[in-house]
Amino acid sequence: MSSAPLLTRELENVESHRPKEIVLDLAELSFMDVTGLRTILDAARRARKMGSSMVIANPLPHIIRLLELTAIDQTLEVQGRPLAAVS
Repeated sequence: MSSAPLLTRELENVESHRPKEIVLDLAELSFMDVTGLRTILDAARRARKMGSSMVIANPLPHIIRLLELTAIDQTLEVQGRPLAAVS
């Protein structure tokens, strides 16, 4: 919650350059609450409006689970997921 405004500012700075794709690397992120989720969803919405896309990269397993529980993984590409076990 405390770092969401910083993330918003950084994303808006990136968006000002009108990139084709925004990659949000979450490799170092150990905790995310609803404020962080909202920040990511808002940025993804803005990206779509400007014809860009957002990708979430390298989330830790518990962050992946949060993205799955909230179905965010259905609307945003998530790269760097652990491989599923082969049966």
